[in-house]
Amino acid sequence: MPLISVLIAVYNGELYIKNTIQSILNQTYTNFELIIVVNCSNDSTKEILDEFDDERIKIYETNICQLAFNLNYALLKAKGEYIARIDADDIAMVNRLEKQLEVLKKENYDVVGSNIQLINEDGKEIGEKKYPEFNSKIRRNIVFGSPLAHPSVMYKKDIILKYGAYLNGKASEDYDLWLRLMRDKNIKFYNIQEKLIKYRIHASQTKGDKLAYNEIAGYMIREALYQKSLKYFIGFCVYIIKSLLK
Repeated sequence: MPLISVLIAVYNGELYIKNTIQSILNQTYTNFELIIVVNCSNDSTKEILDEFDDERIKIYETNICQLAFNLNYALLKAKGEYIARIDADDIAMVNRLEKQLEVLKKENYDVVGSNIQLINEDGKEIGEKKYPEFNSKIRRNIVFGSPLAHPSVMYKKDIILKYGAYLNGKASEDYDLWLRLMRDKNIKFYNIQEKLIKYRIHASQTKGDKLAYNEIAGYMIREALYQKSLKYFIGFCVYIIKSLLK
């Protein structure tokens, strides 16, 4: 039985999916399954996936063109106790799974992300992005910007399912999930201060900043009313301003 399930939801990923999969298969930690959900693709993604001959890879197809649905579909298929996310155009560092699993087990965190290396469409390093390390700062920073890189996270599957997994958002499904998890003060977040994925910036990736800002503003006002929280009302104002400036 795999301890970790790695989830990829892919739409028209022919340009980069092969490198993404290979980066998972090359991991120093090997007790995992790789669940790939191909959704609404009309390119050669499926043919590329069929080239791999590894029993750890599980491939599914849906005709629902919505990321949250396909991630939930993958979650329901997952056998692992821990779930690792990565997008179909990113690359995992070779020791990513090993390092995150060690931290999750040793410190009993619930959600563990990392810093990220930014790369361009040719794989050239073009920068990096750092995220707040500890639970308290991650929780504070969520009203100003995303405190976790979704493609970098590993989390406990039972915790995510307990809180409904991915419920909302076309461009910000992860943000909604983090906010709902943060209602529970016992859930612990952490970001490893190493770059454990290469996050690709390229012309064909999905762009949704203005939509995402509007969605997140909605989540913030929901939390402000639900929790009677000034902090989240400030977050609502922050994201309304971001949307207007976009």
